Amino acid sequence: MRKIKLFPAPHLELRVSVSDEMVKDFRECRSMAKREGLDGKDCDTCSWKEVEFESTGMCELLEMEQLLGDKADEMQGL
Repeated sequence: MRKIKLFPAPHLELRVSVSDEMVKDFRECRSMAKREGLDGKDCDTCSWKEVEFESTGMCELLEMEQLLGDKADEMQGL
């Protein structure tokens, strides 16, 4: 489990707890979107399904892209 800190406004910190399953689903979704030209993974089967802030899926935020670049996770096969 990892924590991602977001700063959507001055003096406001939002912490998101992201499980290993969520990292895997996020990467799979982004990979499908690039490879197949689709919108990504079916949201009804995704662990991010109900993770929203102000009616926006947290997986849609640009700040979540940091989940794609962590070399330590790639070495563990996530």
